[in-house]
Amino acid sequence: MAKIFYMLTILVFSGCGEPPPFEKYLHKEGKGKSAFLIDFEKCKKDKDKYSNMIQGREFGFEGQDTGFLGCMKLKGWDRKTS
Repeated sequence: MAKIFYMLTILVFSGCGEPPPFEKYLHKEGKGKSAFLIDFEKCKKDKDKYSNMIQGREFGFEGQDTGFLGCMKLKGWDRKTS
């Protein structure tokens, strides 16, 4: 019984993540969802790189997502305005 509970706990914490918000971004060259997913994962991994933080600030971003948004902007992705 404990093994089943342990396995369910792992599944809940590892498999129930929110999908990347493709609909919230536009690419300046019109790239699609597959390119977005690749860039999203790379930027999520590299968000704490110093160069991404600097670029994010230069683009005018602030807060904890500065590095991520700077990386996405460098790859050509902009957040849609509502």
